Amino acid sequence: MHVLKSKSYWLSLSLMLSLAVMGMFYDILNSPERGFYVLNSPLDRIIPYVPSMSIPYLGWYPFVFGVLAYLCAKDRLTYYRVLLSMNICVWICYLIYFNFQTMVPRPELTSTGLGASLLGWLYGQDRPYNCFPSIHALHSYLVMRAVLSVQSIRKHVKVLVAAGAALIILSTLMIKQHVIYDALGAVVLGECVFTIITGLSLHRRRRKESKWTEGIS
Repeated sequence: MHVLKSKSYWLSLSLMLSLAVMGMFYDILNSPERGFYVLNSPLDRIIPYVPSMSIPYLGWYPFVFGVLAYLCAKDRLTYYRVLLSMNICVWICYLIYFNFQTMVPRPELTSTGLGASLLGWLYGQDRPYNCFPSIHALHSYLVMRAVLSVQSIRKHVKVLVAAGAALIILSTLMIKQHVIYDALGAVVLGECVFTIITGLSLHRRRRKESKWTEGIS
């Protein structure tokens, strides 16, 4: 509870607003005006269509920001690394959307219930473009990857975060918002950028430590 009263914690947490700023460019690219490709695979035809999975899909927002807030309290350096990785990855996604726009064909909504209603609302809010890589899958994977990299975080917390991320990524496929290539592309992109950012951070720390300990036996 002490960390929640810390001014530095809230200042660090405010850096998450960078993700909101990045999101402002999303709708600009979410159109078929530049042409588009369809990346369906045989596996996507096997994955069932489940409108109720729109519920965990929309749970992405509190999940990602909740895990980031937890990381900010638990391991500030890892929080900075994953937040920087997320912003870099989104810029890369936008470059891909601009040059290689994809579209996922959506099935007709015929079912009823809460899940179907939410999915209908979602389809109305988000056009079926900006698909490869999936930002939903990307951010879910990155926060999971960051949590798993922190040794001081308890195992049951890591399991819960991993399960939440997996459920959200799966939901993107089961509501036909994304295809398997979108999810795989997001995981590969996220892993590459996070690994590079972490490696550069560790290299910088070692150089700084060696500078101050040079000549000491």
